[in-house]
Amino acid sequence: MHAPIVCLGETLWDVLPHGAFLGGAPFNVAAHLARLGAPVCLVSRVGADARGREALARMRAVGLGTARVQVDPWLPTGEARAVLDGTGSARYEFPSPAAWDRIEADAHALEAANGASALVFGTLSQRTPAAVEAVRRLVDAACWRVLDLNLRAPHDQRDVALASLARADFVKLNDSEADRVAAWLGVAADPPDLLDVLAARFGVASLCITRGERGAVLWHDGQWFDQPAARSEVIDTVGAGDAFLAMLLAELLDGRAPATAMERAARLAAFVASQPGAVPDYAAGDFRG
Repeated sequence: MHAPIVCLGETLWDVLPHGAFLGGAPFNVAAHLARLGAPVCLVSRVGADARGREALARMRAVGLGTARVQVDPWLPTGEARAVLDGTGSARYEFPSPAAWDRIEADAHALEAANGASALVFGTLSQRTPAAVEAVRRLVDAACWRVLDLNLRAPHDQRDVALASLARADFVKLNDSEADRVAAWLGVAADPPDLLDVLAARFGVASLCITRGERGAVLWHDGQWFDQPAARSEVIDTVGAGDAFLAMLLAELLDGRAPATAMERAARLAAFVASQPGAVPDYAAGDFRG
């Protein structure tokens, strides 16, 4: 069994037309890793309010430890107000400030980062200067850094994204994020062209791009893998990319072949997209093995 995968960043409530669901990409990835039986540690921050208490209870309910989840005595637990379009895709508003804006690189968080088999981080939790500094300290303490870019307007600053790319070994983007990054770097969004620049400029070793109904591609261990999307009837896409990343990392760190990891990731993502909320109930054995 490998060391825990650390998921670093925001925990918040996704307020959707059909209810409120605990979310935030780092929480979602961590929750799916726990469901899949992978060792995982969530480093996040919630408020000392009713939603914060409920968040901690929900974490424990999905098998996540809360020892590294900080509690802010003043700021409220974060919220994402989501509106779904006709395809099930969501756009968000993020009230601020929120507890996850004040994640601290304290001794406990640094210890978790230093001992991780992988550290997963994104850019949304870096929307304030203090948060940028805390996240960078924790990322720099890790040995294998996984960037799930997670660009969410209006918190999608180019400088934060590029600085995060410079710290990443493995980068996961969706297709629209790949287009944005390619435009920033002045290169075509074609995966091989984008990889060449990311590798040369930032030292990125692995790249995964998820493309919705067109599936996903992965560059890993010197080879490209192309995975078609699994079929599903989409209810909402919230959390599908997080489930994909969780399965991909769990499988790769357990020594599975990349092609197998991608196929299982696609099946889990399709299932999540067919259910309400980012972390629906399922058994690991339905998707692993």
